[in-house]
Amino acid sequence: MTIRVFILIALVFCACDSATEQIGDEKNAAQNLSTKEIVDVVEYHSNGAVKLQGKSQGGKRIGKWESFYPTGYRWSEANYRNGYREGDAITYYSNGMMRYQGRYYNDEQTGVWSFYDKNGMLIQKTDMDEPQDKNNFKTDSSGLR
Repeated sequence: MTIRVFILIALVFCACDSATEQIGDEKNAAQNLSTKEIVDVVEYHSNGAVKLQGKSQGGKRIGKWESFYPTGYRWSEANYRNGYREGDAITYYSNGMMRYQGRYYNDEQTGVWSFYDKNGMLIQKTDMDEPQDKNNFKTDSSGLR
């Protein structure tokens, strides 16, 4: 009987220690967000290939971020400042050819954007600072819309 009680008490202490450790990890993660520490972020596809990579500060994207297809080909690259897209952005087809390129300012498309077909031929240029009509189109980070 004494051995059973001792084993039961040991199990309770082990469980409490594990829960305390988990709470400590969550607290450290929250402190990293509040202290504005720069953190490397990497996400993976189910096949193990890199899906997304970049840096985060205070939970917001900063610097260059890259996305990849499951095959390893680059899908897109964009620059971020304080969580907003800022600067050059490029998106590629799954065959590696450029799909479109342009610039962002404060997370808004600006300037002339160039669009290409799957063979790399320029098919359209659109000035995003001009009013859009039915013959022009805008894009978002997931492709044409």
